[in-house]
Amino acid sequence: MDIARLKAVHGEVKALKGGPDSTAAWFSAYALALSDGDPASLAGQLVGGHDALKSALGSWHAPSGSLRWLYAALLVGNGRATAEFVRLRDALKAGEKQANAGKLYAGGSRVALVLALADAGSAHAVRRFFAIRSAIRPPWWRANPAITDQFAASHAAQDDAPETVVRAREAAMAVFAAEKATRGLKREGARLCALYGQEAASVRDRYLALREGVRAYKALRHAGNRHIFIEWAAHGVTPGDLAEIDANMAELGKVTQTGSARLRLAHLVWLGARGEGGLGSVSAMAAVIAAQTAAIIAVTTAATAATTSTSS
Repeated sequence: MDIARLKAVHGEVKALKGGPDSTAAWFSAYALALSDGDPASLAGQLVGGHDALKSALGSWHAPSGSLRWLYAALLVGNGRATAEFVRLRDALKAGEKQANAGKLYAGGSRVALVLALADAGSAHAVRRFFAIRSAIRPPWWRANPAITDQFAASHAAQDDAPETVVRAREAAMAVFAAEKATRGLKREGARLCALYGQEAASVRDRYLALREGVRAYKALRHAGNRHIFIEWAAHGVTPGDLAEIDANMAELGKVTQTGSARLRLAHLVWLGARGEGGLGSVSAMAAVIAAQTAAIIAVTTAATAATTSTSS
């Protein structure tokens, strides 16, 4: 992805009256810039997508606030119709009780977005999502519905079988658990390896190398953390890529640092520059999943941090 284009699209997004602000504006611009459209035209499509979501869902149903703008941007940037997202959300809500797998996170919005972006809107994909969700759902004391739904939907979009996902996670978890430095990341690492079809030992080794490599880059070291670096390792980042990500971060100096947003955006620019080969041997759809996940995390954590700061 060209940073000059990202900044041009961001300028149009920021100029929108009542549009997204701060972190949401940058990540909405990134999502829109995935398309080849003219920046001004894309900003206009963003408004149309946002208004369509608001009209279909009402003012208070998820996604709301900054996330609504981001959802609209992701749909527009990937050439997906708002109507398909809404249809999937309704289908998921209808299947929620029948599946008996607990309440969907954010009313099924996160799942609907994943399936819509992957063009996996069939009844089979919805059934597969619920089956995978039941298979990977953790016990209540460490449950995180947002993560469970995100990964179950991503696996369903790839038409993975529930038993295959469980086996892949268990095998990868054993690899991370065997290494003291990655033992605390065993579940995170296993989830990522299973989703992207990555060899756990390779991801573990890349993580360990990144942990050492970032010491030479002050900005990356201070803005990052072990959770971000294990994601990067699963995305194929090596110490040799850190200089480029660090340069991206410097060029994106106007992006807020709240919730490590600038660091995540710098990584997404690196990922976007690689096209279909962005994750090495991982599919192009997996790159879309990675980008969307990072964007949602950045916008959500930035909003939470801002709220906490305001109220403290």
